[in-house]
Order: sequence, then C-alpha cells, then structure tokens
Amino acid sequence: MSLAVAIQEVLKIKGMTRRELLTRLPRQSSRWAVYRILAGKSADARLSTILTICSALEVSPTELFQLAGFVPRVERSSALLDVRLRKAFASVQSLGAEAKDLALQELEALVAVLQRWDAAGRASRAAGIEPEPAKPVRATRARAPRKTPEALEATVGA
Repeated sequence: MSLAVAIQEVLKIKGMTRRELLTRLPRQSSRWAVYRILAGKSADARLSTILTICSALEVSPTELFQLAGFVPRVERSSALLDVRLRKAFASVQSLGAEAKDLALQELEALVAVLQRWDAAGRASRAAGIEPEPAKPVRATRARAPRKTPEALEATVGA
C-alpha cells in the first residue's frame, strides 16, 4: 500500500475528507507537497511534511508507516508485566533530564546484573542443576544518615 492510500484509509476511518485534512494543516505547511502526497505523485516525501500530516490526522508516524506497509506491524504484548514495564518507562520519560540520566544509569546497572544472573541460571540448567529462584528486591529510597543525639545537640548548640 502506498502512503497516499494509507492516508486515505486513515481519513476514511476517522470520517474526514481531504478538505478537512488540509484545513487542519498549519498555515506555513506546503499544501502543494501535501497535494502531491495525496495524489501519490511524491516518491520520497519530506519527513516534516509527513509529520505535519500525521499531526493533522492525529496518528503516529509509526501507525501511518505500518498501514502503508513501510515497516512491519509489531504486536505489543498485553501481558500484565509488559504493560507495567511500558507504564514505568513512560513515567521515566516524563522526568527531568537529570532524573532521566540517573534512572538510565540505574537501569543499565540492573540489566547487567540480571543478564549475569540469567546466564548463570541457563548454565546451571544446562549442567542439570536447578538454579536458585530469584529473591525479590524492593527499591529503597536513599535516606540521609541518622544523626546521633550528640551530633544533634552540637548542631543546636552551635
């Protein structure tokens, strides 16, 4: 399916006309480029134009490219664990840059540990030894060290 046909499909699904699509485009967008894409005359449309069309259609570029057959459709797992992982990653993405960096460092370290644990488990199973089950680990918040009563008195008395 071509990009033009995929856009037509989305328009049909959303109950929109070409005219409605064009009215949703920002003023500075190239209407000529959009007309060429809709007519199937643009062999290699600019990404900015495609993103503008996707925004007007309220679909992601991935969805449009999958519908056009440019990228394979990948089914997302609806298993509870996968849903929870996606939710956790979405939460991390909403953090500030410094918090994201810290989360990434922690995740990379955790993945390295889990990969070693998983490899050791596979090696044990291959040798006919049942590995120990993983022990659940709860994340703990870093706490400031507790001050002794003497240290508190010294702080107050100073």
